[in-house]
Amino acid sequence: MNIDEYLTERVEDQIKWLSRASSKNQRWYKNLRVVEIVLGCAIAYLVSHAEILSIQIVTGAMGVVVAAISGFLSLYRFQEKWVEYRVTAESLKREKYFFLTGTAPYGGENQYPTFVSRVEAILAAENLQWAEATATKSDQAVAGGTGASPLSPDKASK
Repeated sequence: MNIDEYLTERVEDQIKWLSRASSKNQRWYKNLRVVEIVLGCAIAYLVSHAEILSIQIVTGAMGVVVAAISGFLSLYRFQEKWVEYRVTAESLKREKYFFLTGTAPYGGENQYPTFVSRVEAILAAENLQWAEATATKSDQAVAGGTGASPLSPDKASK
């Protein structure tokens, strides 16, 4: 594989995937947190009118939704994945720019092999983080009896 192919098929492809995944996780996290905060505030207000049966029912349902959102945020780790993917994408961009400009450590011989080694180390570290998080999530699911799949849908589609 030559330099241009590697830059396009490996580095740029990974940067694009990681950027999209980061953005998707950021949107999920922020949207769910907004709903959780708004419902939490509404529950606090509605409790003052709790003598009305319909308000009791609505308040209870809202509490269930807040608890479910909290569970989803914990299970799917949207915030953590958003940050991890962004950090990895930015690290890859940095290496690419250093390589393209001949900035250290890419100033001498063996520029291309050094670049490939450093890029693959960044990707291996990100994959290791994902594997550890997936194993932890799987262990928690087994302990909780949910039977959740140990495969991450994000990485499976990568």
